[in-house]
Amino acid sequence: MSSTVLTVARQKNILLKGLTFRSQEVQKDFAFFALKGANSDGNLFIAQAVKNGAALVVSAQAQQMDYGVPFLQVADIDKEMADAAYEFYNRPSDQLRMFGITGTKGKTSIAYLLESILQVAGRKVGVFGTVNYRLNGTQLCPAPNTTPAALVLFKLLQQMRQGGCSDVVMEVSSHSLALQRVRNIWYDTALFTNLQRDHLDFHQTFENYFQAKVKLFENLTDPNNPKKNRVAVINADDPYGQRLMSLCDGRVKVASFSLQQQADYRGTDIRESLTETHFKVNGVPMKINLLGRHNVANALAACAAATCNGISLETVAQGLERLPGVPGRMEQIRMGQNFTVFVDFAYTNESLQRAFATVEPFKKGKVFLVFGCGGQRDRTKRPLMGKTACTHADHVFLTNDNPRCEDPQQIFNDILQGMQGCTNYHIEPDRKKAIEEALSAAHKDDIVIIAGKGHEDYQLVGTEKRHFSDQETVQRFLREKSHV
Repeated sequence: MSSTVLTVARQKNILLKGLTFRSQEVQKDFAFFALKGANSDGNLFIAQAVKNGAALVVSAQAQQMDYGVPFLQVADIDKEMADAAYEFYNRPSDQLRMFGITGTKGKTSIAYLLESILQVAGRKVGVFGTVNYRLNGTQLCPAPNTTPAALVLFKLLQQMRQGGCSDVVMEVSSHSLALQRVRNIWYDTALFTNLQRDHLDFHQTFENYFQAKVKLFENLTDPNNPKKNRVAVINADDPYGQRLMSLCDGRVKVASFSLQQQADYRGTDIRESLTETHFKVNGVPMKINLLGRHNVANALAACAAATCNGISLETVAQGLERLPGVPGRMEQIRMGQNFTVFVDFAYTNESLQRAFATVEPFKKGKVFLVFGCGGQRDRTKRPLMGKTACTHADHVFLTNDNPRCEDPQQIFNDILQGMQGCTNYHIEPDRKKAIEEALSAAHKDDIVIIAGKGHEDYQLVGTEKRHFSDQETVQRFLREKSHV
């Protein structure tokens, strides 16, 4: 894809040395993209960017004044960033085996499972995900977004390629697909997990949400895609997966996976415990150190993607078993206490239901839940989560998640609509205190689920980002209260 930005730079005899949309990162001879976001407007920082050395300014808005450097107004700045980054960083994804994972739930777990399999197969793996961006198991940087902006994405892809990377596993969010962050990345393998209620504050309708996901699979069928061995790995148990299979049929190779019906990769003979899960894939025994049938489905997706790219089922089994766990995904905190504590990234109604379903077979005592809902996000899921919480938990400790700039009481009021008639809950806005109250209430054989934030080590309150970790809070309490 030819870049208008780089073409203009050449015409103006500008030898660009970098691309950025952050004015504070601008150095001499950088192109500055004045990006208007949800919370800030890069157009307000053009003068600062030029002062810092910007040689070219790109904006979707008209030029307001003479900044002393060439100014390029474009109709679609997201497209221009992706095209410029693709060319500037020498098309790095073209030389890498690219796996893209999309769907509401399961992306992070599949990314970790697939990474482990690829590593056991001797490949050097880069990962873009919700937890962090990493190369060969070493973190390159924390993840501000599940899928980074194009300028960041292509720069890191070039860094991965230069570091000897052969395979890249990406969690591909619906936002990134809608905003063209992954434009010009050509995938070898696209995976679809499921579609559940989420992000309707951004997409407005469920159909829009689905169509954003479809874009990843249109990438596979695009005649410009240079990859030779393209495959769509799709969950046959999800109704939207069935739709996707129909859309892909006859256009690209499809590998289906299922727990419930005939598929290319079928999970059977599932045996669960509170520490691990055993099952078979097409008759081959597998073990994962993850809990719940949904993680068997995640393992099937990783298995399909790996074997379609030349890895044996025996190597897949080794890779699955080698992974100790996934940060913040039904992560068990063990410090010798006589009850069980899970930290989980359940922030939707379906994922909360899944957490309860995972522990239900092993319930001997009570189940306590600590949860809240994020501010400035989809409000329609809040009463649903409230109802699910009170229905399945013996007691609910309702608290703050990431309230952001929304009134916490408004968030509680929305959740409480689903708790009408229930008495097995109370509100403790302080998340630390709510966790401590839940742990204090737990006795032998009880289960405590702390939901919503998972791997996050911060809390967003107003415009402030405060350090806060559910895991650290649990560990500190158990140590101090001599439960260990």
